[in-house]
Amino acid sequence: MDKFNVSEEQLFAQRIDENYRNLVKYEIDMARKYYDLAQEGVYMLSEEGRLPVQTSLDCYRKILDKIEANNYDTLTTRAYVDKWEKLFTIPFSWYRTQEIHKQFPIPEDW
Repeated sequence: MDKFNVSEEQLFAQRIDENYRNLVKYEIDMARKYYDLAQEGVYMLSEEGRLPVQTSLDCYRKILDKIEANNYDTLTTRAYVDKWEKLFTIPFSWYRTQEIHKQFPIPEDW
């Protein structure tokens, strides 16, 4: 927070400014990097463990997209993936756990 000049008082006051948005952008970038690293390990899991982990990665990535769509407002607006979006994600997550995905990946914007 110091790096972006964001104070606790600002958080408690739910005051969103450019400094706060830059902090959230930074945290989103870091989260995506960790998700990408985790993605590499999905194939190392047992077959039974791959789908739930992949689905979680995909849904959490969607939450980051929602935060961006909310103009980085995490103080007054909740970013979430509803149950229908989660259900719609499962087939794509399943495909990402299959060997064929390595040769024919799903585009990230699907």
